[in-house]
Amino acid sequence: MEIEPIIIPIEETKIEVQPKQQPQDVDDDVESDDYDQIFQSAEFGRWRKNSPYLYNMLFYELLECPSPTVQWLDYHTVKGDPKCDYYRLLIGTQGGRTPTDSRNELTVVEVRLPMLEYDFSKQPDQGFDELTGEHGGYEMGVRGSMHPYVPMYHAGDVNKARAMPQNTFKIASFSSTNDIFLFDYSKHPSKLNPDGICRPQAILRGHTDEGFALSWHPMQQGLLLSGAQDGKMCLWNLEKMPNSSAATAITTTTTVTNGIECNTIIDPVEVFNSERKLVDAVHWHPSHPSVFGAAAGSGTLLITDLRASSGTAALVESLFPSTSSSSKCLQFRVKVHTADCNCLAFHPVNEYAILTGSDDASIALWDMRNLSKEIRRYEQAHRDGVLQVAWSPISPSIFASSSADQHVFVWDLNSNDGVIFDHKGHDSRIPDISWHPTRPIIASVAEDSSFQIWEANAVENVINSI
Repeated sequence: MEIEPIIIPIEETKIEVQPKQQPQDVDDDVESDDYDQIFQSAEFGRWRKNSPYLYNMLFYELLECPSPTVQWLDYHTVKGDPKCDYYRLLIGTQGGRTPTDSRNELTVVEVRLPMLEYDFSKQPDQGFDELTGEHGGYEMGVRGSMHPYVPMYHAGDVNKARAMPQNTFKIASFSSTNDIFLFDYSKHPSKLNPDGICRPQAILRGHTDEGFALSWHPMQQGLLLSGAQDGKMCLWNLEKMPNSSAATAITTTTTVTNGIECNTIIDPVEVFNSERKLVDAVHWHPSHPSVFGAAAGSGTLLITDLRASSGTAALVESLFPSTSSSSKCLQFRVKVHTADCNCLAFHPVNEYAILTGSDDASIALWDMRNLSKEIRRYEQAHRDGVLQVAWSPISPSIFASSSADQHVFVWDLNSNDGVIFDHKGHDSRIPDISWHPTRPIIASVAEDSSFQIWEANAVENVINSI
């Protein structure tokens, strides 16, 4: 059953949000009832009543099954509608595509959002009253829309999915079956095949356990890094390189095995051992093409330089500013937290700054030139493990974090308090968040099946003041 999502553009300073009485025998509003049954915490109820005061825009949808991953794609158009923007995002399913269908799905969704410059609340003659409605017992504003643009069957849970930055039609997804699938969604139909078969363009095999860590190289097209619970990090070369022997592709007759139809199997060009029980996240450095970091078990941060690797240095040598450097100094394995390190993020501008988040509920800011002591540690905000950290792509002092405590915090390094906004719109663990590349908007997903896109007043105000 599809649930129509809600958009709340807020312009006026005084807004009254009144509960609306629902007839008890109404059967055509099951979506609202299901939503209320899932979101029952008092904290969520308070947030919901106060949300009109907090956001420039709030879009949310209750998915049929939770998505553990979300990412904005580089698609934006108005489609001839001057009042709305259309975006594409990447999500996936975990535990089945519906409560009654155990098959999983990787999906590119298209979302229609109203332009924030347009004041919908002052246009009743253009159908505003027809578009308003009740959702979960509260009257909301203008409705947006979300629909599957390209859905693709996926073998196993979609643990993590990331699109290649140089070509966002190409998507890598880490499956609970231990394989990584490479999809090109431009080669898939706009509707699911009725046979339910997973048809990736390639299968990447090198891990012996499932994983949640994927990172595409920001400069070298086709270079993918992965990490898994087997404690290994694998480097994959998915483009034709001058030295084609670096990548091993095995082509076989196309057959359907375990619900998968694919004739290309790719081996990693190199495997790195973290010497830890698991690797939860990996991230390429945005300006040093040979450097990547990893968040690993036992609170460990690993930083590796491919120039110290005889097997893969050739893949990135052409990206070096100078060929005279052969430094091997960035070979660090440092304990940065008291519990497992879940996530990390290199700063997009400052080449030495890096964030880490942990199951110890803390976030730490580090200078890579001196990893013996953090620059700052944030320990008082989150009450449970930090699952994701992400720098804002448009403001260098701002980052966001999501947690198992059901909160997304937005932070400002220039603020004495640190936290400038607390998003309380989810009622369960929040495994992934994604900043829009050019606007102060965040997409977030949670294990309660909620999917939300939001722009907070406080965040926009801080960014505009910088």
